[in-house]
Amino acid sequence: MDFRTNNIIEEYLTQQLDIFTVDDFYRYLKSKGAKITKTDARDILQVSEYAFSLVNNEYVTKAGVFTGRWFSFKPSREEVEKGYILIGHRCIPFVNPELPPDAISIMSCGKNIESEAHTFSMNLAMDTFALYGEGYILPYIFNDKNNTSIPLSSVQYSMPQEICLTCWPLKEINGGQDFKYGDRILCRALNWCDGVVEMNVQSSCLSEYVISDEAVQREEWYTHFENGLLESFDKHGPASSIEEQLSYLFLENQEELCIRCCGSTEEFLAHTTKIGFEPYGVETRIWRKGESVPYIGKWNGLGIDRGTLLSDMALTLTPRVIDAILEDRIYDSRNKKSKSDQDESESFDDVLQKIFPNMAMISSAERRLVLLNIEKRNDILKKMYNQFSDYPIAQLRKRILALFTNVSKLFCEIGGSGVAADNFPQQELVILSQLYSHVVRLLEEVENVYMRPHFPTDDVSLSLDGMEETFEEISGILFSALESNRFKGFEIVKTE
Repeated sequence: MDFRTNNIIEEYLTQQLDIFTVDDFYRYLKSKGAKITKTDARDILQVSEYAFSLVNNEYVTKAGVFTGRWFSFKPSREEVEKGYILIGHRCIPFVNPELPPDAISIMSCGKNIESEAHTFSMNLAMDTFALYGEGYILPYIFNDKNNTSIPLSSVQYSMPQEICLTCWPLKEINGGQDFKYGDRILCRALNWCDGVVEMNVQSSCLSEYVISDEAVQREEWYTHFENGLLESFDKHGPASSIEEQLSYLFLENQEELCIRCCGSTEEFLAHTTKIGFEPYGVETRIWRKGESVPYIGKWNGLGIDRGTLLSDMALTLTPRVIDAILEDRIYDSRNKKSKSDQDESESFDDVLQKIFPNMAMISSAERRLVLLNIEKRNDILKKMYNQFSDYPIAQLRKRILALFTNVSKLFCEIGGSGVAADNFPQQELVILSQLYSHVVRLLEEVENVYMRPHFPTDDVSLSLDGMEETFEEISGILFSALESNRFKGFEIVKTE
């Protein structure tokens, strides 16, 4: 799929507010000149992170679900004392998850509120970014546009006590001139795609003797929130992220949760006894307290469908990953010492082997078609290749590709073994899946030519150190489980 078609698809799925069908989506794509089949359109909707499947072949986008919906949060005592609020995770899942918190625009009474830079305690920052989940909290904090002095790579030595972050003045929010601790910020997204959020102060009217109607409604809200979340665990499992978990929750409980007298996810997690943050591989999820988050369940059917592991893997393999493999190959050919070695082999079997470590995944006809497309893409990349801009990231890309190859091989060994996923150690299987997704994401970032002048080489290298170490830890356990299950599949036949 070309760049233009991708843009057309993304434009529709990030801006469409009304419920629509596959036919509506397909007609829109055709009207924009996208060369795509109706089957392709349906497949795109089924895997898109921007759309929810409803009934009767209908869909709704996240933009359609969350635009104009009420949500709120209660600023911390530190924020109230300083007169500035952080956004952190507080707009999850009501704005585009592709936007970092410092890119969100705040409005009040039709006026845009300018952000500022101020120092906050690291403890507050960690608490306010917690819903991004383990493994993502620190990158979101340290990559804030106003943190210009402390690189993420420095965390391996020590954690700072304070950090400068993007924030917004409370006094500029409608009703915020006399803001006191306990008051709330009532919000709604005006533009989901661009992250434009309207905010107004909601006074707490605290009293030691009188329980307000708002307080009663908010307690009911927490009950609905908890019950809805527990039901969602059984229906959707751990999902792909905490953001997706909360998206399902608010989608299915809009009438009860998206009200003016609402609470917030962070407040709920602070006082619930049933639900909390639980480890999920190298990440975290919101789950039942003290219970391991399962990798398989009725929400994904991995215990039954043994091919799902490979299909999940195929869904995350993007064209940029193939570009990374080819550019690494071109880089090597340009840097060979002898001139005779510089003639590239016409065979692309090595590339195909990296993409599909288990060749049984594709037929001979598919293999020929893939090879043809690889050759064409290689010719294009060779003409565009800029060794000067590629040199600074080439060795790092090679490391990422080496890990990608190792993870892919193990993934294919397990997925193609015929052994059900529930026969493997669940946490290690989760980590393998997450490693694959993380490595693919790194390769996509490496291949983003617009990022290259500012590519965070040190931070990525540090992250890669941890990923390589993690793979070493889990690969032996998974290989042992694989061999053990294969051994159980053999039957000893005695001969007379």
